[in-house]
Amino acid sequence: MSDKPGKVLVIGLDGATFDLIKPWVAQGHLPTIGRIMAEGAHGELGSTVPPMTAPAWSSFATGVNPGKHRLYDWVAREPGSYEFTPVTALDGTAPTLYQLLGDLDRRVCAFNIPMTYPPVPVNGVMISGMPTPSTDVEFTYPRTLYQDILDNVGDYILYPDPGQAYSDAGIDAFLERLYRCTDLRVQTLNYLRSREAWDFAMLVFNGTDTISHALWKFMDAGHPLHDPAKAEKYGNAIRDYYQYVDGYLAQIVADLDDDTTLIIMSDHGFGPFHKFIHVNNWLIENGFMAINRSLKSRLKKASFSLGFSPMNIYNIMMRFGMGKAKKEVVRGKGQNLLKTLFLSFDDIDWSHTQAYSLGNVGQICLNVIGREPHGCVQPGAEYEQVREQIMAHLAQLRDPETGELVVERIYKREEIYSGPQLELAPDIVFIPTRLEYFGFGEYEFGSHKIIEPMKRGISGTHRMNGVFMAYGNHITPGVAVDGATLVDLAPTILHLMSAPVPEQMDGRILDEVIAVDYTPQIPDQHVYEMAYANGDVPGLSEAEKQIVADRLRGLGYVG
Repeated sequence: MSDKPGKVLVIGLDGATFDLIKPWVAQGHLPTIGRIMAEGAHGELGSTVPPMTAPAWSSFATGVNPGKHRLYDWVAREPGSYEFTPVTALDGTAPTLYQLLGDLDRRVCAFNIPMTYPPVPVNGVMISGMPTPSTDVEFTYPRTLYQDILDNVGDYILYPDPGQAYSDAGIDAFLERLYRCTDLRVQTLNYLRSREAWDFAMLVFNGTDTISHALWKFMDAGHPLHDPAKAEKYGNAIRDYYQYVDGYLAQIVADLDDDTTLIIMSDHGFGPFHKFIHVNNWLIENGFMAINRSLKSRLKKASFSLGFSPMNIYNIMMRFGMGKAKKEVVRGKGQNLLKTLFLSFDDIDWSHTQAYSLGNVGQICLNVIGREPHGCVQPGAEYEQVREQIMAHLAQLRDPETGELVVERIYKREEIYSGPQLELAPDIVFIPTRLEYFGFGEYEFGSHKIIEPMKRGISGTHRMNGVFMAYGNHITPGVAVDGATLVDLAPTILHLMSAPVPEQMDGRILDEVIAVDYTPQIPDQHVYEMAYANGDVPGLSEAEKQIVADRLRGLGYVG
């Protein structure tokens, strides 16, 4: 076996799950993935808590938990206010795999990886993934790369738009764009690999995620939104897309040289989504959040209680084919209109509010004196008492329709995160039952209900169990990997490439998958600072922050 430093090619299948893959492999639909599983190593890959895109991909890239890299969700509270702003790669505080390899003079060729916008200088080339707002901004490194792609590939599409498929009339257009986007991804990969003397290459297919968000209901006969008639046409759409990607993987496998390891991974798994939990409504009902006493706020609260809420208006607009108008309302200056018409954080009496929530899945922050601008909870004993009270109440939350408990696990932040950025974490994180329930994160008060069935839009969402596969001469065939998590991939990749693993990484090298006769020649340990400078890349302007927020709203992540 060669003693040269190994190369690694990573293919990300965003949101891929063995819950789908294994049955489809058994049925013969995914022959390439079946071969990789049989001749390589594979196992489930634990995601972050909660399993959200921004923290998950950041943990993959850095090998550390959010308590070290600082990215807990798509949004973060702005210091000194209760306003939330989108986060980008510039908000990360840990060095990424792409930067570490560049420091060791390894050539990087990486594109469409979430949380790589705006692009930072690398030793090689990078095309940013989410939340890149459009191709009108600088989203490649070097900046001339986009024009090179247009000249040599012909086109580049940032994302398939799942919003098209949230209306049945737009499904065909969504699928057409999805497949076109996928073709261009592979053509771009082939172009970049042919021109770059790369040591590490990576491409993420986010279509496996977007199609599952949009079309799960057609595949799942037990889904509340399942329509048997439409399932005749779209019931195999997710499987067919996986199969399409599997066809491209066949060529990638065929092109592998003896020194390259192929890793296939996902940031989280996937499953059905049934109902929203409106956490701020629950906090009001249980006395942890208070509405201020102004006449305007009391009137807004009264109308809200009667059903005048963004979700109800959204459903009416969609019913009458006004989806485009709805999209404009929730973007840009339309946010001011939402706050004017509907109950919002502007109507909260913060001096009498102990807790609030804004984020996806289930995240609750306490309103702490000295941390929040109008905090009312004393740090120390009172903080712990209030947190215990909220957790105890939360554990008893039931679905009024079925009577089942809707919260499966509840964590104090220090139980799942550690590091210098712990203070920025939500104080409580809960995982809803089977993750078929989901904390509403698009707006402070989306609905007047606490638990509400999803009437349209997404029908599938994230799970904790992602996928990991490894294949090549440096991998022991037939290994079943147990207990791997996202933070294990960065140290494993570095090790496969004969690169030292920084001590601050939380993950472990997955030694069980590495062939016993492959012994990387690791140089002396390199010491890295936790806070990693992003070169001369400036922070985002207010206008750029707004277009990033618009992009995330368009994809259904923030309000």
